[in-house]
Amino acid sequence: MKLAMSAMVSTIDAYCRDELGIPTSVLMKKSGDAVAAVIKERAPKNKHVVILAGKGNNGGDGYAAAAELVGEYDVVVYDVFSAGQKTDEGREFLKLYESRGGKIINFEPTEQILSHIKSAGCIVDAIFGTGFQGEMPEQLRPLAVTIREAVEAQKIAIDVPLGINADNGSVSDFAISVGATVELSFIKPGIISYPARSFVGRIIHDDLGLPRKKITGAFDFKYHMVDSEWVEHHFKLRENNSNKGTFGKLLVITGSERYRGAAHLSLDAALRGGVGLVTYLGTPSLISELSQKYPEAIYKSVGSVSEIIDASSRHTVTLIGSGSDNTDELLSLTLSLLSAEGGPLILDADAINALASLGDEGPRVIKNAKRTVVLTPHPLEFARLSGTSVAAVQQHRLEAAVKFAKENRCILILKGAGTVITDGNEVYINAVGSSALAKAGSGDVLAGYMASMIAQNTAEILHSAALSVYFHALAGESLAEEFSSYGVIPSDLSLEIARQMAKTEKELKGRI
Repeated sequence: MKLAMSAMVSTIDAYCRDELGIPTSVLMKKSGDAVAAVIKERAPKNKHVVILAGKGNNGGDGYAAAAELVGEYDVVVYDVFSAGQKTDEGREFLKLYESRGGKIINFEPTEQILSHIKSAGCIVDAIFGTGFQGEMPEQLRPLAVTIREAVEAQKIAIDVPLGINADNGSVSDFAISVGATVELSFIKPGIISYPARSFVGRIIHDDLGLPRKKITGAFDFKYHMVDSEWVEHHFKLRENNSNKGTFGKLLVITGSERYRGAAHLSLDAALRGGVGLVTYLGTPSLISELSQKYPEAIYKSVGSVSEIIDASSRHTVTLIGSGSDNTDELLSLTLSLLSAEGGPLILDADAINALASLGDEGPRVIKNAKRTVVLTPHPLEFARLSGTSVAAVQQHRLEAAVKFAKENRCILILKGAGTVITDGNEVYINAVGSSALAKAGSGDVLAGYMASMIAQNTAEILHSAALSVYFHALAGESLAEEFSSYGVIPSDLSLEIARQMAKTEKELKGRI
């Protein structure tokens, strides 16, 4: 699904009005109807409904919703800024609400007003919407605290909860958490990104009946949500008239004497991912161990750096770093691979940590690489590489990922809840996942599987990476239903990934 930044949504609104002949008042009416429908599903009839209205279009949507509820609910609209509505459309619905007997009260942080809001059966946030940035205004902090303390109320936000940036998902200190967010027109990137995703509750999307094909044809959407709909459009069925050469060759340099399990997990996932040929490069003892369990792979003992560079050049994709142990030898090999020409190079775990040990030089080496570089860090690894803190990374996941990928000309997969996949231009945000994956070894599986998928389609690395993240996360969700999020172990994942891919494959074949 395509996602739209706040500025793009405003431009789309203008396009609908000026080019498609859809008045803004019509869209506001549809928005109000959509919000009112959610309120009716959630609000108890025996308590009053409070709608907190700002002065912009978000507040106008609130008035449009309030007008639909008058007579059925005890509704009170609080004019948060005592400023009415600044647009003609907003004023139209304010007057409609009043004409139907609706009550409007100018908000002041008095004990009586705050108590009335807190005792509501349903509180609707129509204050800023996509317009919120930065920190919570001082005058709204008592209101935010009151909403937080209204633990028995159903809380609904229009587009974006108060205190959350719709574009990047960052959260202010006084942000409110709601049970549902009604996303109108297009979903915004920040809403499905963490940390904001923890505040928005259930996302209820209403496209307002917009002609999406015309809009997506007229605008260049850079942000995408990776969900089942997206996967159905980008998962490619394999031709029966194929051979192993059709699906690429992957060189896997993972695991070590210290982290033997990483070799098993990454190799297993690489083989299940469907690449035509997998070559594993490692120590004799690891090869002896792995070859008995995975006879499908080709095995080569670690040789000189020049021999490894040569082997890499003869493979479609090279993966290095999963459980490789952060040694001087690994750093030397990683630097050599980066400076050599060849197919995409995927750096995971210890390969990333090795580059991070170089300080500012690490990103520069990536930027100057002679081949496409794909990085798969978790937040701590990314913080080390980018020279910041985990807290800063997690508060600004989207911005941090896009900025690093763009500045260093690489493809970055920032793992975690709502994994971000980006080349600094296009951005994909994974919409599925489970805490079942929050275990050592899950990343080794993802690295092997992703390398396998990229090797089969190097022309569309971002799509291959996004598909990998999706099916890896979906496998975690599926297994958690059977074993609980506690009971899933990473060695369960590869086979379950294959099962989930089989389901998608079967569904798509059934439509042919």
